Amino acid sequence: MSHFVGVGLVLGFLLPHTSTALMLVNPLLCIVYQFFKQNRLFYKNNWIVCMPILLTLLINIPQEVSIKAIFSCLAILLYFFCFPMIGGVRIHNGYFWLILMVVFFTQLAYLLNVSILVSFLDTYYPIPEGETNGVEAMRAGINYENMWSFRMGGLYRNSNHCARYLTFLLAAFLILNKGKSIRKMLPFISICFFAVLLTGSRTGLVVISIIIIAYLFINEIISAKWKYGIVFVGMVGFLYLSSSGIYRSLNVAEGFENSANYKYYVFADYLKHEESLIRLLLGYLDEGRFQASVGFMKKFDSDYGCLVFQYGFVGFLAILLFFASLFRRMDNMGGIFLVLLLWMLTSTVVTSYRAFFVFMFLLSLIYNQHKKQLPN
Repeated sequence: MSHFVGVGLVLGFLLPHTSTALMLVNPLLCIVYQFFKQNRLFYKNNWIVCMPILLTLLINIPQEVSIKAIFSCLAILLYFFCFPMIGGVRIHNGYFWLILMVVFFTQLAYLLNVSILVSFLDTYYPIPEGETNGVEAMRAGINYENMWSFRMGGLYRNSNHCARYLTFLLAAFLILNKGKSIRKMLPFISICFFAVLLTGSRTGLVVISIIIIAYLFINEIISAKWKYGIVFVGMVGFLYLSSSGIYRSLNVAEGFENSANYKYYVFADYLKHEESLIRLLLGYLDEGRFQASVGFMKKFDSDYGCLVFQYGFVGFLAILLFFASLFRRMDNMGGIFLVLLLWMLTSTVVTSYRAFFVFMFLLSLIYNQHKKQLPN
């Protein structure tokens, strides 16, 4: 079962995003994992999310909603309802290393212009709609002087998506290897951190930095003076490199000023023009029904916008309450994983088909190893 779960994790990370196999494999694996789960009990607070989202589905089905929207809603319901998917299973670290090295080498393939690998990616990992410019930039002439202005998305093509999955991977690796020597963990941490830098993702840099700092302070593996020393050196290095202005991922302030602010601006404009209280509370279900009245964005590009539009404030708050209840039932080490929800501010986790399966998959493993023994 351990190897079966490990292969499922690899498929969740590495299957092409546009592959029909991915659309079929993820739900199937979810059902199979739940069937073979040792305790065979569902998380008792699943109803917090399932009830309001099911209500949104029922009131919107008579409307003109796409099959894709219904399928996405059913997938979200399935992942919440079957949580935790897995019980009593530990994945060998080799699967984490395999995923990391595949992602990292596909980034290097563009950086070093390895034509064989680039051709393979172009053939078997189609470019998602709207990502053509980013991929063409990866194919441009890259050298040591300008490499930091490029964004390496690797097999995910989208550099922000690549950073998101790398932070998922690192958070789970650190939490599931609690207590191990920092020297054994350092190679994985270093490669993952460098891979995130290659993506040029500002949110990715913030999230991965918080995860590493939280790991150092919660996990008793090094002395306090070393913890504060590492943080101090990291901050000095960050300030020095960011002052140069050439490292995109280190210019966090500009990222929140431009990208995050604009996404909030579009969301605030939607709230301003929405006249239906029912829609504000229960949503439209289908993101395709969104029509922006400002800017150039054709859809929300963050979870809080997507979730409020699709499932209303009731569904959005229910999802936050679900994760809050999980945080209360896990120890501090397990709670580190929920730092990843910061991606909801600038990207998508819950409303991303691949990302949410991987997120709930890893969260299931972590929950079963780090849950507190609380009274019912």
